[in-house]
Amino acid sequence: MPEKTTKESVQPSRGFLSRIFGSDPMTPEMQQGIDMARKEMPDMAPVEPYGFFSRLLQPKALGYASPGNTIYMNSQANQGQSAQDVADTLTHEQEHIKQNRASGYGPTMNFLSQMFKRPMQYSQRPDEMAAFQAEKNRRSRMGRQQTAVPSFETGEFRVPQDINLPLDRPKAKPSVIMPKTMY
Repeated sequence: MPEKTTKESVQPSRGFLSRIFGSDPMTPEMQQGIDMARKEMPDMAPVEPYGFFSRLLQPKALGYASPGNTIYMNSQANQGQSAQDVADTLTHEQEHIKQNRASGYGPTMNFLSQMFKRPMQYSQRPDEMAAFQAEKNRRSRMGRQQTAVPSFETGEFRVPQDINLPLDRPKAKPSVIMPKTMY
């Protein structure tokens, strides 16, 4: 009798960080959204599901872009999202990947620069405004309504009308008036 041969799955080996940060299963809507986004953005970064460490770092986020240029998607937070919504999130996160790549730093320096950035309100960060603008532009191209954007200060959601990025102008030196002191 001839021996039965089994076909082995040949998939690329996942990197160390991918193995410790991602492991949750992707929902069918997430997979459809990933496929949709890859057609629109052929240079899209690798996408991995959340895992133990991802849930510790960003438990409520739909996804995040790592300094190592991988997008991690949260299966639990994406429950009930449509494939189009997932593709919107991927567009947002891909904008962060573009920002990482444009910095000219490697993964370690990207991580360190993010760690030591001056604290700023989420809604005032130029990198977030650019990412929400990319997401908004995708929705407009698809003829879809704009979605609510979370305010990380209050936890409330608001529908953005327009996101205007600040102009890169040199800041004028403030004039300082010193009070007169009495001796």
